[in-house]
Amino acid sequence: MRSSKTHYLPEHVGFYSTNSSESLVADLSQNIGEILIETIEERGRASLAVSGGSTPKLLFEELSLLNLDWSRVDLTLVDDRWVDSDHKDSNELLIKTHFLKNKAAKVNFVPLKNDAKSAKEGVLFSENTLKSIAIPFDLIILGMGTDGHTASLFPCSDELSIGMDLNSKSHLVATTPKTAPYERISLTAKSIFEAKRIILHLNGSAKLHTLEDAMSIRDSSKMPIYAFLENGLDIYWSP
Repeated sequence: MRSSKTHYLPEHVGFYSTNSSESLVADLSQNIGEILIETIEERGRASLAVSGGSTPKLLFEELSLLNLDWSRVDLTLVDDRWVDSDHKDSNELLIKTHFLKNKAAKVNFVPLKNDAKSAKEGVLFSENTLKSIAIPFDLIILGMGTDGHTASLFPCSDELSIGMDLNSKSHLVATTPKTAPYERISLTAKSIFEAKRIILHLNGSAKLHTLEDAMSIRDSSKMPIYAFLENGLDIYWSP
């Protein structure tokens, strides 16, 4: 795995790349496993939040095969669409299909979605449910859209300022993006920033262009990922 970094990224951002998404996933899953095992040995349990979308499917499959005590891992989502858990666009369904199986079948999974009619109505109940997980998270795996959003913190969302508020005492925020379907529930920027480790998992040259744009614009209200680059994280990227 290469660690050479593109020139526009801050010094405190780690950058790791391989020649294919398959080799990147192999390295990334191994790294995640090492972090979880070390945390379990230190504290007895580990907390992990992961993102949805198409990019992490292969990663989830790989993670499900890792040999560690998954019963000591508390897992939740970085964000989810406010749809039924069996809906094709549900991140919860994605997790259940690709992650919660094989050796990872014993993970303690805590979903964000509940039976409330809307995310705004259900966010307080989700906050209470999340109390069963040790926060700050030990590890958060983020994704990113080409508009610069991460989690469900969209630049087009009226709730972005709430989600990005570092004085917020909430771990979750309900958002309604104007450029993407469905109401969402998402971790707040503060709850992500406070994680002990943050990894941004990306594929494709378009995502590098997005990072470059974010560092050029330097405005998290226009490209929320900028705030996370400034805060510091490790990027895992493949073409």
